[in-house]
Amino acid sequence: MKRRDFIKFSAIAAASAQANRIDGALETIFDSKKTLTANRFGAFWANTNSAQIVSVEPFNGDKFPSTMNNSLPDRIQNESRVLYPYVRKSYLAKNAPNKPELRGKEEFVRVSWDTALDLAAKALKENFDKYGAEAVYGECYWWGGGGKVSWGRTVAHRMLKILGGYVEETDDYSTGAGIAIMPYVFGSTTVYDAPTRWEAIIRDCKNIVFWGTDPVVTNQIATGVPTHDNYEYFTRIKELKEAGKISITSIDTYRNNTARYVDSEYIPVRPNTDTAMMIGMCHYLYESGLYDKEFIKKYTVGFNKFKDYLLGKDDGVVKDLAWASAICNVSQSELKALCERLAKDNSIIIAGRALQRQDHGEQAFWMIATLSAMLGHIGKSGGGFEFSLGYNGGSAKTMIAPSLKGISAVPSESYTTPESPWVKGQNYTIPTSRFIEALENPGKEIDFKGRKIRLPRIRVAYNASGSIFTRHQDVNRAVKAWQKLDTVITAEPFWTSTAKLSDIVLPVAIEGERTDIAASNATNEYIFAIKPVISPMGESRSDFEICRGICERWGMGEVFSEGKSELEWVREIYADATSQAKALGYANVPSFDEFWQAGYARFDREDESKRYYTRLAAYRQNPHKNRLGTPSGKIEIYSPAIAKMGYADCLGHPAWFEPFEWLGDKNLIKKYPLAVSSPHSRFRLHSQLNNSLIRGYAEIGGREPVIISPKAASERGIKTGDVVRVFNDRGEILCGALVSEVAQDDVIIICEGAWYDPDEWGKKSLCQHGNVNVLTRDKGSSSLGQSNCAHTLLVQVEKFKGVLREIRAFSKPKIVGG
Repeated sequence: MKRRDFIKFSAIAAASAQANRIDGALETIFDSKKTLTANRFGAFWANTNSAQIVSVEPFNGDKFPSTMNNSLPDRIQNESRVLYPYVRKSYLAKNAPNKPELRGKEEFVRVSWDTALDLAAKALKENFDKYGAEAVYGECYWWGGGGKVSWGRTVAHRMLKILGGYVEETDDYSTGAGIAIMPYVFGSTTVYDAPTRWEAIIRDCKNIVFWGTDPVVTNQIATGVPTHDNYEYFTRIKELKEAGKISITSIDTYRNNTARYVDSEYIPVRPNTDTAMMIGMCHYLYESGLYDKEFIKKYTVGFNKFKDYLLGKDDGVVKDLAWASAICNVSQSELKALCERLAKDNSIIIAGRALQRQDHGEQAFWMIATLSAMLGHIGKSGGGFEFSLGYNGGSAKTMIAPSLKGISAVPSESYTTPESPWVKGQNYTIPTSRFIEALENPGKEIDFKGRKIRLPRIRVAYNASGSIFTRHQDVNRAVKAWQKLDTVITAEPFWTSTAKLSDIVLPVAIEGERTDIAASNATNEYIFAIKPVISPMGESRSDFEICRGICERWGMGEVFSEGKSELEWVREIYADATSQAKALGYANVPSFDEFWQAGYARFDREDESKRYYTRLAAYRQNPHKNRLGTPSGKIEIYSPAIAKMGYADCLGHPAWFEPFEWLGDKNLIKKYPLAVSSPHSRFRLHSQLNNSLIRGYAEIGGREPVIISPKAASERGIKTGDVVRVFNDRGEILCGALVSEVAQDDVIIICEGAWYDPDEWGKKSLCQHGNVNVLTRDKGSSSLGQSNCAHTLLVQVEKFKGVLREIRAFSKPKIVGG
């Protein structure tokens, strides 16, 4: 399609969309439609009337539908939607970077798509041509949107690879420290390996430990489409526990949802001290002779080095239960009983990712592996340890089903030559969560995985459906550094804080408004058609079309799309899945038209050979034939590779390092006596849905709740329903108090993901809405991983005595011509 024809088509399409919405008002209450579609919260039937989504019903294949999709009618038609392309007033006046200090303060001007895309394409191309890939930041948010064709992250990466490269982040916010350490211990990232099946755990395990994880909450959402198959297992283990056939222990900073539902034994641990707790347990296992000597000898290397550390041969500190108890605040008797229970019978430790999102977070995951090795259950049916059972649908069953492919981050071979920019160019890679540090200190050298890397000089940022001011630590610091960017381009469905602090804002169509395809998570039992249930709001476009439009201005539109529309991409992806399915023995695979009409295709044969799959069982059976990917081929309790790096904050064996901020700091707690735990909310996906009606299920006084113990509340004159100020040297936020015994007396709970709502944009000021990252510190976890430390922070809480204003987190900015 020629550009002139495309412009004409776009104008007609936008006008048609508005006409459809207006004409819909003439429909009767009987003119309703029901369409199946899907997102990261699950599959659902969308009921439409008058060209609007009026309600949703769960898909019958969803075993435990999430309440999150209750928000869909409000979310898709939300008042905070970005409806049209906008450019910040000063930027538009020069058609170039201008007065970045006014971001968040001055008006936006509504512009045409042509103007917005011209400016975005110009900013990206000019900066790349002049400064190279290090000038263009394009990591984009993992959880924004979904699907195999128009996922904002993938198509943005495809666009920027066609440009020639961009600044990317390696690893991720969720598991950065774990991904950094585990390849040295197990020879793989481990955190994303296919986990042990629940059927094996239920059949063969006697002890389950949930350590720093709340799978009842975190399994609601997924990177694909969750069908929530694993929720039945929470009920089954609860029944087994009640029958006395299994023990369940929850170790966490508060009595979380999972602990309360399964009624587990609860061991409250001081935040950031899990590593010390496990080291003390290892010492007891060694001294008591309860550890599995044969497993250590046959399957691991380096134990003697770690043993010397336990016994204090180098530093004179014996890491026994008394030592550990003083640090983690768990009694010696509880630690001893836990060790003996886990050593006696087959056990599994199901660890959460929160354990490594803290200062020296690498050590916690290394110690989970080391403790499990000493217990000797690794590779036994249902036993060992897992890092991913609490996420992404867990491990319910494995279907014999096709694997759904998707659009690639680079064009196919037929569009590639040796001179193609994505062949000649290279991305500039930095550790995840080091973006703000790069803005502050371009050219600075930092350590990372045994080498020195130089932070880039970033000049333009392209953001796709993600808000860094809810995701990243130390928001006030990030806001200040943000002004160093020349241009900020944000493709976003909603007026998030990132959109409000941008120069060019492009409105994105979301699931229910666009065409895509996705598979059910974990099982691959279903392929779902993601269909446009209603017309896109305003002039919203899919991420695919936005990125294609920018590439078109570089003369690369055909290369980006490969001559295919989104529906044609969906057809091609489904055709590939159909071919796979037939090769797997499915004789009656629905045609594309049948699939599109029904909204899904199902593959219903379970792979019985994997029903009792246990991770590392093959390694346990034959460690020589099934060597691990480490240099030794074994579990490396001591890693010569890490030792050779010479890092003071990450030794050759797992160790306890005092965090920069914790309840054991006797001086600091005089000023800030409360630690903060910031888990996932059960009413949103990180910050997604916080702008919808579902936030009313949880908010107190229109603000993010803070759970505080009766004792801590009484000492401060706080009762449930009060608005309180939570603060430290980095910032201050307002929350609604919820007094409950699920919290420890020196730990408060504030869920991550509340939208940022400062009193004054662009400056350090009070966040009225309770964004916990205003309080966190932006620091690398260690010289090895350089990941985030979101769960390492102390605060004080007091009853708020100031004047409360209305919440503006979800309001649109000032708009000229809106």
